[in-house]
Amino acid sequence: MDQEAKAFLQEWVPQWEHADRRLNEAYWNASTTGEKKHEEALAEALRERMRMMADPERFERLATLRKAEIADPLLRRQLTLLYNEMAMNPSDPRQIEEMARLQTEIEGAFVRFRAEVEGKTVTENEIREILRTDKDPYKRKKAWRASKQIGVVVADSIRRLAELRNELAAERGFCDYYHMSLTLNEIEEEELFTALEAIRSRTDGPYADLKKEMDAVLAKQYPNLRPEGLRPWHYTDPFFQEAPPVFDVDLDSHFRDRKLEELAVRTFGGMGLDVEDILRRSDLYERDGKSQHAFCLDMDRRGDVRVLCNLRPNAKWMEILLHELGHAVYDANVDRDLPYLLRRYAHIATTEAVAMLMGRLIHDPVWLIEVAGISESWVAEKEASLRKQSALAMLVFIRWCLVMIHFERDLYRNPTGDLDTLWWDYVERFQFVPRPEGRRAPDWAAKIHLGTSPVYYQNYLLGEWMASQFFHALQSSGEASHPLVNNAHAGSFLRERIFRPGARYHWQELLKQATGERLNVERFLEPFVAESDEAEGK
Repeated sequence: MDQEAKAFLQEWVPQWEHADRRLNEAYWNASTTGEKKHEEALAEALRERMRMMADPERFERLATLRKAEIADPLLRRQLTLLYNEMAMNPSDPRQIEEMARLQTEIEGAFVRFRAEVEGKTVTENEIREILRTDKDPYKRKKAWRASKQIGVVVADSIRRLAELRNELAAERGFCDYYHMSLTLNEIEEEELFTALEAIRSRTDGPYADLKKEMDAVLAKQYPNLRPEGLRPWHYTDPFFQEAPPVFDVDLDSHFRDRKLEELAVRTFGGMGLDVEDILRRSDLYERDGKSQHAFCLDMDRRGDVRVLCNLRPNAKWMEILLHELGHAVYDANVDRDLPYLLRRYAHIATTEAVAMLMGRLIHDPVWLIEVAGISESWVAEKEASLRKQSALAMLVFIRWCLVMIHFERDLYRNPTGDLDTLWWDYVERFQFVPRPEGRRAPDWAAKIHLGTSPVYYQNYLLGEWMASQFFHALQSSGEASHPLVNNAHAGSFLRERIFRPGARYHWQELLKQATGERLNVERFLEPFVAESDEAEGK
C-alpha cells in the first residue's frame, strides 16, 4: 500500500501546492492594498482551492488509504494531515460558493473598515492611542464604541457562515463545526475544556487580586470614579485582551524614535536566527487601504516568508513584531527536504508558542538592557514592577482567551441565539468587566477571528502554555546566562527540536521530544500565579 499511497500523493500534492501559492498571493495582495480587484481574486482563489478539495472520488480514495497498513511513517502522517484538511472542506458547490463569498466579504470589510469618532475617520492605531493616553471619559467611550462599529457590518455574515460550517460538520458526522474543527486539528474537546476549567480555577484568585489592584490605579486617573465604576473603555485595549501599564512600568518612552526592525534583528541574531531577508520581503507600516492587523504568511513553503504589521514606535508594536517574526523564523527553518505536506509547523499552537515566547521578551529585564539598550539602573529600579506587569499581562490574556473559546463553542451550538447577551455574560464571568448599561450590539462580531479564523483561539492559549515549557527547557539546560537573549543554544534548540521536524510528528509528541514532557498546567501557570501571590504577600 505504500506505493499506492506514494502515487496518490505524487499526483495530488502538486495541485495542492499550486492552489496554496495562488491563495497566499491573493491574500497578501488583498491585505496590503484593500483593493476590490484583489478581494475578488482572493475569493476566486479560495473557491478554486475548495473545489479542488471537494472531489468526492479523491476523498474516498484518501479515506481508504488512510485506514490501510502504511509502513512509512512520513507517508502515514501526510495521509492523516491531508485527510483532516479535506474533511474540513465542503463538497456541495452551493456551499463552496457561499462560504467563499462570505469569508472574503468579511475579510474585506475588516481590511477596509475605519471607525468614526466625533465625525472623524480614525484607524485602529488611533483608537488604541486614545484608549492609551486620553483621560476624557466621554471621548474614550466614543472611541471604544467606534471600535465595535465593524461588528454591525459583519455580524449577520458570521452567523450565516457558522450555519454553513455546521451543515458541513453534520455531513461529516459531527455534532457541529466547533467539535469537528477541534477533532480534525488533533485536539480533544473534552480534554481541552477540562484543562480550561483547571486554568480558570487556578487563576480566579490571582487574577481577581491583580485586577483589583489594577482597577484602583486606573480609577484614580478619573475624578469621582470608583473602581467598581470602571467600564470597558477605561482599559487600553478595546477587548481588554491586553493589560494596561499600571505598575509603574510604561515602556513606550523607551521605544520612541527607535527603529523596531533593528531591535528585532538584534534579538533574533543573538540567537543565531536571521530575520533580515524576511523583513525585506515584509510590509511593516500603516497606510490607507491596508489591513490594520498583523500576521505572518509563508507564501510557498520554500523560503518566501513575510510579515504584515502597522508599526509605530511603542512597546505594543515591538511586542507584535517580535511575535510575528517568531512565526516567521519557524516557517523559514522547517527542513526543506520534507514532503510539501509536512513542510510546515507541527500545529498552529506550536508556531503560536514560538511567537509568544519571543513576544514575552518585551517585559524581560535582560532583553531590555542588552537588546533594547535601556539603562541597567532604570531596569533594576523597575524589575519587581516588570515581573508584576508580566504576570498581570499573562493573567489578563488567559482570561480573555476563556471568553473567546467558550463563546465560540456556543456560537456554533446556536448561531441564531442571543449572542449579544451571551458575549457579555462571558466577559463578566471570566474577565470581571461589567457590561455597559443598556448596550445591545453585536460587539462579539468586531473580533475578526470569528469570521476568518474560526475555532482558533484555543491555539493562542495552548501556545502560551507550550512557550512556558520551551522556556523552562532552555532555562534548565544551563547553556547560557539567559534562556533566549544572546543565546546561540536557544536558536539551535528551536531550529533542531521545533522548526526542522516540521509536521512529521503529532504536536503533543513534538512537545514531549523537545522538552521531555507533555502539556503541564503547573509549568505554564506557576511563574505568573506565583508572582501574583508574592506581590500580594501570600
